[in-house]
Amino acid sequence: MKKKICTCFLMTVIGLSSLYAQNWRLIKPAYPTKDAFVAGYSVTDFGAKGDGITDDTESFQKGLNSLTNVGPSKVNGGILFVPAGKYVIKGNLNIPKGVTIRGEWKKPEKGQPIEGTILMAYAGRGDENATPLITMEPAAGVMDLAIWYPEQTPDNIVPYPASIVMGKPKHFGNEYCNVKNITLVNSYIGIAISRVNGGGCPVFYDIYGSPLSVGIEIDYIADVGRIDRVDFSPAYWCGSGLPDSPATGGSFDKWIYENGTGIMMRKNDWSYTTNITVEGYKVGFNAAPSITNEGSKPNGQNYQLKVIGCKTGIQCDAIANSGIQFTRSIIKNCENGVVVNKGTAGALHFHTCEIDATQNAFVTDAESSTRIMILQNQIQKGNVNINGAILTFIDCDFYNPAPQIVLGRNARSIITGNRFKEKVNIENHSLLECIIDHTPVSLEKLPEFPVAMLENQKQKPDREYLYLATDPEFGANPDGNTDNTQAIQKALDKAAAEGGGIVYLPPGKYKVLGNLNIPSGVELKGALDNSSAPVGPGSILQVYSGKGNLNAQPFMTMKENSGLRGVVFDYPEQKTSDLPNPIVYPYCVQVQGKDVYIVNVGIRAAYQGFDLFTYKCDNHYIDYISGHSLKTGIKVGGGSKNGKICNLQYNLIVYACGYQTKFGSFSNSIEAYKDMVYTYGYENFDFLVVENCKDEWLYNNFAFGAQRGLLFTGNNAENASNGISVGMAIDGARRAYCFDALNSKGFDFINNQIVSTGEPNTRYIETTANFTGRVTLHNSDYWGSALQGVQVENGTVNLIAASFVQPGKDRFANIIGGKLNITASHITLKDPLLNSDNESRFSAQSSVLDGKGITTSKCELWKNNLSNTPTLAIPQSSVLDRTGWIASGSKNSNSANNAIDGKEDTRWTSGSQKEPGDWFKVDMRNKQKFNLIILDTTGSPNDTPAKYELYVSDDDLDWREPIATGEGSSMMTIISIPTQNARYFKVVQTGNTKTNYWSIHEAYVINDDYENAVKSTSQKDSNIFYANGNICLKGFSGKSKINVFRINGEKVFSCQSESQQVQVPMEQGIYVVHVNNQNHSFCKKIIIQ
Repeated sequence: MKKKICTCFLMTVIGLSSLYAQNWRLIKPAYPTKDAFVAGYSVTDFGAKGDGITDDTESFQKGLNSLTNVGPSKVNGGILFVPAGKYVIKGNLNIPKGVTIRGEWKKPEKGQPIEGTILMAYAGRGDENATPLITMEPAAGVMDLAIWYPEQTPDNIVPYPASIVMGKPKHFGNEYCNVKNITLVNSYIGIAISRVNGGGCPVFYDIYGSPLSVGIEIDYIADVGRIDRVDFSPAYWCGSGLPDSPATGGSFDKWIYENGTGIMMRKNDWSYTTNITVEGYKVGFNAAPSITNEGSKPNGQNYQLKVIGCKTGIQCDAIANSGIQFTRSIIKNCENGVVVNKGTAGALHFHTCEIDATQNAFVTDAESSTRIMILQNQIQKGNVNINGAILTFIDCDFYNPAPQIVLGRNARSIITGNRFKEKVNIENHSLLECIIDHTPVSLEKLPEFPVAMLENQKQKPDREYLYLATDPEFGANPDGNTDNTQAIQKALDKAAAEGGGIVYLPPGKYKVLGNLNIPSGVELKGALDNSSAPVGPGSILQVYSGKGNLNAQPFMTMKENSGLRGVVFDYPEQKTSDLPNPIVYPYCVQVQGKDVYIVNVGIRAAYQGFDLFTYKCDNHYIDYISGHSLKTGIKVGGGSKNGKICNLQYNLIVYACGYQTKFGSFSNSIEAYKDMVYTYGYENFDFLVVENCKDEWLYNNFAFGAQRGLLFTGNNAENASNGISVGMAIDGARRAYCFDALNSKGFDFINNQIVSTGEPNTRYIETTANFTGRVTLHNSDYWGSALQGVQVENGTVNLIAASFVQPGKDRFANIIGGKLNITASHITLKDPLLNSDNESRFSAQSSVLDGKGITTSKCELWKNNLSNTPTLAIPQSSVLDRTGWIASGSKNSNSANNAIDGKEDTRWTSGSQKEPGDWFKVDMRNKQKFNLIILDTTGSPNDTPAKYELYVSDDDLDWREPIATGEGSSMMTIISIPTQNARYFKVVQTGNTKTNYWSIHEAYVINDDYENAVKSTSQKDSNIFYANGNICLKGFSGKSKINVFRINGEKVFSCQSESQQVQVPMEQGIYVVHVNNQNHSFCKKIIIQ
């Protein structure tokens, strides 16, 4: 091993700079890396042995601390290198702000020995709440390591604390921690977010191994997390070659299958989770409620999730109203594919997924009201039992045996245009109106996005040779006072003259009065080469040139085949106190050729950010630019082809709150003026402008606070753009997606989160009169306070699997020209839906929406749509007559009878934020039998009980124990109970979340025969169908009593017959047929087309 350490730890040493104690060196690791990295120290400089025996904890921590307060500016930054070896860590490590620990990592392969840098962890045995092995401060990095617990044995699993925790307790700010290229050999809990004070924007890439209890847990974070390229399987520890590693297929595999969770997603702000594989766990992906923030729930985008051989593939215990998306995901050989549990609400998307389950492919709880959109899925194997929720199946392939779908009493469903290998049999026991139509549909397929190609992008120069800008030869001095223009440029020019290389800026503040040019073949690298916003550490370039001249030369130009990594740009003279009249500057960076890469760059107080449009810059690659600009973030165009823009992270908070230590204590951010930053951004900032690009790729980008989030423009259609986006979130924008021009190929957006706020003229999507192209959004969620949801002046907008929590204050859509097409979507109640007299430009199919204020027959297409307000599909006789009933409430009791008056436009409301103990009570005047209570809040979405308890009483005094508990749903809370015989019922709000009011538009009490019905008529070889004007009773014998009701409860036919065919004239519509035969009750919904 000692020999291996010596051969692996190759480096190029330029020499010591008098400004630094560190010996900055270019590391040549034993295994391939995407980047070239520079270290300030090696752990061996502090006496670490890496012999698998000596405790190296103290040496590691000394090395980490030695990268704090470095250089003339006394800032943190740099890498502590850990050569290959086995390092005993019997204590705990703290990674300071802006510091990275990095080893030598060989990407593991299942069944192959673990090689490279291995940390041997011992502390915390038996206590999962003990101090973690590694605690990370903001913008810290942990990279290229394997973590192994030698005392963890496969036949006696014991708890340990998490291996890596993002967030130091009682530390202000825990953002932008980076964990990359990590093997969790046998961690009990792999990577987690601090539950004490949380954080934001975690970046977890290339995480592998066999974590035992939980692989990655996200909770209590802000915008936005990124988890990319993860693979968890018992096979990694089994084949690790480390002492006492388990045998394949033994008790260890069974323990993980019974106890392990791959991804635990709790409270988060729209995390991007992509390219995840979980094999052999109890749960592959668990959406669960927050532990830290009661009432908080997960949302987010998931692309290419693969769950293999798990007990449950995806388990949803909590879903934020803003929604969770799963796209192009595979669940294979699991007992249960997707499980949606009790009390869940919000939106859930499954687009182009494949599910193979030995038991249930999909199963939902009867008390779920989740809005589920399932589009172009393949159900290879497994039952589909929809007991609750509002669910759409459209354009899917069912290979599972009949009955392919079973709808329970509380389910609402749209099942249209699907294909079935066997003869179709949809068992429908729903009390609510459903639509079932097997007529084929023609929908756009989800376009391909070859994510794997992003991993092969060039991110380092061809010639790996180090030029240290602070060496005496060049003379850079990052003291914040010395002009470094000539020194840095001299180093860049020398690197170019000698065939290329890396010019490195050690941590500090580099004042630059002039302009810089990065020549071809050269990379300019800073000391914080992590995915982070400007938070203080690293190499900060202070920009002064071009002040007051918008058309001056950009501060930095980049020639073809050049690179920029790990630096921060700051404009010290741009003060928040100058707003709303900021100093104008030219673009900060201008790219002047092809094959340029910009990675892990921070920017703040810039007027204009990055210019990729003045010159043609084919194959440009941007990965993680974070921060703030006043006018324009990034503009790309110039006829460029095959560009890729990934992981942008823009947020006004970086400049608005830059005075805080959390965001670097920058002097040009003044607390008294922080609100001016937000106001100016909302009125002036364009995040990403795309003009004349061919085949542009956008990947997992985010921005908060803009006048326009995305702007697609061009002189005409031929000089406009086309491309594809996976993962886009525009939050807090006045106008989020703006389309002025696209070429004939159009642009597709897969997985979108769009939030528009403020006044006036706010909207989620808009096209201009000049727009003649096509834009399609697959899987998108919308909320905020937009005046109008969508405005179409021209062109075509296609929304597929869209969920509008807030469709628009004024109306959902304003269609002036062009076309708007809605498919498999949910749009909450809005009156009017559209502007008047433009129905012919609008189509909607297989969606939940209301045609308020329009004539639906005038629409280009209006087919197979359900109203937001559920319609009972049971005989009116099952709904108890509320005449004479008396309702009361803990608040606003005088208006409580509005909830039982039969009018949808009236309501009882708490009149203030819901609180634990709020109650609503009904006196039914005499004892009644009932087994279902429905609380309809469709007219006031989200004004539902966060949690509830249901009580019954005969005398209004003795209420005994609750007979039901659960969580409210956004539209309609359905409470199923065993049959009761009582006079009073009371619903008590128990959720401790002070958000919306609690409102009830209508409270229905039902006594139906579902409990006595045969839930699957096929079990008795009985079936009810309509053919040739006859109701046919297959498999029945003896006398049957037949009642036929319209969907509104009106009885249209009644008879008794011993015949198996009864002639019943039925017009087009939806009917419910009840048959009583031999003391059994059967119910069948029939649609007459």
